[in-house]
Amino acid sequence: LTVDDATADAQTIITHRGAFRVKRLQFGISAAPGIFQNVIDKTVAGIQGVLPYFDDILIAASDEKELANRLETVLHRFAKAGLRLKADKCKFCLPRVEFLGFEVDATGIHPAKA
Repeated sequence: LTVDDATADAQTIITHRGAFRVKRLQFGISAAPGIFQNVIDKTVAGIQGVLPYFDDILIAASDEKELANRLETVLHRFAKAGLRLKADKCKFCLPRVEFLGFEVDATGIHPAKA
């Protein structure tokens, strides 16, 4: 997430190589996780079947067409908000996923196996 000039100044890092002005929100800032979650929540608000938790986003649907439509909507909103995804960290169209300590599949939501 990009930050304004005042926040960039406040996040400036000083090292033996000089001062580095950071233009993006750093996760070392105590409020950063809450700010990031708020941005993600607003970005995907109103899209049924989308459950965001920080940088994990579960998109669920009853069939592949609905899933494709929801995924397309999420990707468009991310692009509009200037958010990017790392392709190697994304998993698509899985029949079962583990999310926040639960297994989610076609039969429902179950506690994950230890």
